[in-house]
Amino acid sequence: MGLAAGQARLLSITGRKSDCEFESMRLSHQKIALARELADLSNEYQNSLNQTKLIYDYYGKGDTSTQLSYGLLMYPSALNNYMPTIISDSLGRVTLNSKYAAAARKAGIPQEGLGTLPSEDMRNAFIGGLAGAGLITNKLAETITGLPYNQAAGFGGGANVAIATESGNIDKFLDYLNESGATINITLNDAWKHGDDAELKLKDDAGNDLIDSNGTKTFNLGDLIGRRDGTSADLYLWNKNDKDHVDETMFQNAQEFIVTNILDQMDEYLTATLGIDDYSLKALEYARSAIQEIIVKGNVSDNSTDYNAFGYQSNRFLGIGSNGGRPVSQDSNYIGWTSDSYKNAAISWFEDTKSEAKLDISNMLNAYLTYFADYMNGISKTTSSGIEIFNVNKGEITNSHLATNNKTFEYIWKIGSEVSSDDLGQATFYDALFNQICANGWTENDRINDNEYLQQMLQNGMMFVSRMKDDNYYYQGNYATDTYIKEIADETLIAYAESKYNTEKAKLNAKEETLDLKMKNLDTEISSLTTEYDTVKNTISKNIEKSFKRYSA
Repeated sequence: MGLAAGQARLLSITGRKSDCEFESMRLSHQKIALARELADLSNEYQNSLNQTKLIYDYYGKGDTSTQLSYGLLMYPSALNNYMPTIISDSLGRVTLNSKYAAAARKAGIPQEGLGTLPSEDMRNAFIGGLAGAGLITNKLAETITGLPYNQAAGFGGGANVAIATESGNIDKFLDYLNESGATINITLNDAWKHGDDAELKLKDDAGNDLIDSNGTKTFNLGDLIGRRDGTSADLYLWNKNDKDHVDETMFQNAQEFIVTNILDQMDEYLTATLGIDDYSLKALEYARSAIQEIIVKGNVSDNSTDYNAFGYQSNRFLGIGSNGGRPVSQDSNYIGWTSDSYKNAAISWFEDTKSEAKLDISNMLNAYLTYFADYMNGISKTTSSGIEIFNVNKGEITNSHLATNNKTFEYIWKIGSEVSSDDLGQATFYDALFNQICANGWTENDRINDNEYLQQMLQNGMMFVSRMKDDNYYYQGNYATDTYIKEIADETLIAYAESKYNTEKAKLNAKEETLDLKMKNLDTEISSLTTEYDTVKNTISKNIEKSFKRYSA
């Protein structure tokens, strides 16, 4: 090989060797980058092993299949026992999705809340808003609004009353009694067995006998209370053998008849109609006891009747008006037993001049409802002028304030069969939710329907869980304090991360193997080039040496 050719070859080898060394260095850097990627992938995988998810285990059996969601907590179902678990922000405001927020706006609930519990009308507007938003059906909305508003739900109270109700003033209540066929039967044949002397008669205000051939008269209860269409009933007691004498035993027997027949019928029906909860039942018990004090002196069931009120002071017991200290013949304008006579006045009602005693049944029913309303309204509650809103006094009706003359007092009565347990549960649920919204305020966040978002907000401490405790009040806390919410390893995400790790690692390993092969080939080539370089360089050196020797000779 000539010197020129050798030199050219040496330069070519040097260039190629430099290229190979540069490529080897570039591949080495790529391999270092792959090592970093593999380290990052490994760290990501290790972190994924700590991934958790929030699940809802209502039955406490370790079930991990039910992921926590807004619907599980904020929509009624057996999984929350038909009581909402409130999702709230750091200010305690209830977090509502767009549909719930629309219902809250329809009800006129300000976002800062009312700070107190509202009226039944606002609650009914909220229920209507739920129907308008498609959260409940119109039929369910009608059922819920037919139930009494449970103002205590979530504030110490339990479930709703399981009876559909209606409310209204006395006229509407009497309409219901009329339409529902509420009746009272008065029988004066076999029911009156107290000897041959005494006799009971049933007459209207005009004095016409009302008993039919069977000895019975049936009244519509609403008509009798309201004296509708002229309906009235006066019960008369008289002595068949001695028209001028009604003695104490006869009177006691008449009282017993009223208690065991008329009062029992009335009490049974009104209890079934007006007794919607414990308080109203107590009001009915109070009314029964109070009206019996007017009609009956003493307890006829144990023969402890107090007769000291009879005789010359009978007008004091009766509570009737007087004319010069004498009892006065009465008409239908009096409450309690009154006297009726063919003769004018007499000092002693039971002595020898009064032939009949009379009780206006309509007035008795009106007095009963007044005692009931008095208890429901708060016994002896007075106006700003100090006048009792409702009261009953024996004697002239003008001395009493009867609830049946008051068109503002609201009665609540049952209107049908028991509501299904599911509908009742939903009513309780929405009353409790409504109460929390009104008391604490609300905020709208439609992203809350996203389970992952909800979990992040709970885990990051941006949202909280409020659940009702054993005392039936709500308390706010972290999700970790909730009995039914569990945080567990998310096996799905872990499995996904493991699969991703293995796939990406295989790709990196393949790349690394390719780089290793390329680097190995480059090392081989560099080694060959180095050997060739040394050979060519040695050849050039020898040629130069020969040339110098030739010319020096």
